[in-house]
Amino acid sequence: MADKDMDGTLLDLSDRGLTKLEIPSGENPTALIADRNSITRVENVEQCPHLRQLSLKSNRLVHMNGVGKLRHLTVLNLPQNSIVAIEGVRELTELTWLNLSGNSIKMMENLSNNFNLRHLDLSDNSISQLGDIHHLNNLKTLLLHGNIITTLKTAPHFLPKTISIFSLAENEIADINENVRLVILVNS
Repeated sequence: MADKDMDGTLLDLSDRGLTKLEIPSGENPTALIADRNSITRVENVEQCPHLRQLSLKSNRLVHMNGVGKLRHLTVLNLPQNSIVAIEGVRELTELTWLNLSGNSIKMMENLSNNFNLRHLDLSDNSISQLGDIHHLNNLKTLLLHGNIITTLKTAPHFLPKTISIFSLAENEIADINENVRLVILVNS
């Protein structure tokens, strides 16, 4: 059953052993949580045209195809899955919060249209180098800890100066002097 919240309806389908995302008929939530299931694909979401928040934490997703149909999403939470690439978010121009931590993502890519993004969590993935996200001028939080990044050489050109919270712990940056490349983030 859907619960009313301040901004509309919340539909919580968590911990139900679901293998498919199926929205009960008559439900049109603004927030959908289906955490800790066995969902393998983002499907059947087009019947929720007013959906603003989607959480599919700890499922069995490998691809993000399907999220692009949710044009009004502002929050997308897909941590602890098996996602291999950032995809399907190009159409999500209203997105402000994206969590893809704990997946198998190798590249920071396909974020060119997400100008409203304020929070980006790509921690605990397999990212080996910084991707070009300099155009994300609303980005305040960038979490990249627990990856395999070895250099910050591209940081001055690839990171927006708007970042105020930046986490790089537990990467493979061998030279402490690499941190000097982050001076662009100071007093911006």
